[in-house]
Amino acid sequence: MNGLTCPACEGVYIVKNGHAHTGKQRYLCRVCRHQFTLNHTRTPVSPETVTLVDRLLSERLSHRGICRVVGVSRSWFRRHLQSLIKTVPHTIELESPVVKKA
Repeated sequence: MNGLTCPACEGVYIVKNGHAHTGKQRYLCRVCRHQFTLNHTRTPVSPETVTLVDRLLSERLSHRGICRVVGVSRSWFRRHLQSLIKTVPHTIELESPVVKKA
């Protein structure tokens, strides 16, 4: 209709859907209901910052405090915690104790 395609489903039924907090136009796909902006400017978090966040997590600081000091968003921090949780094994393999008969 307006020359745009949805980045999620490649649908062409796109309508304007307000503005983001940065002032950029938001769009909505009428096929899959995906919302998006064109040419978003999200800068990736550097590996040094990720290492610093991991070190601060081991220091038992509050999550909001870590975000404030390091300068990352709380949504990025939550996604990072979820990725850390996926790398930790959730089952503990214990060997059964050997029972000696007297």
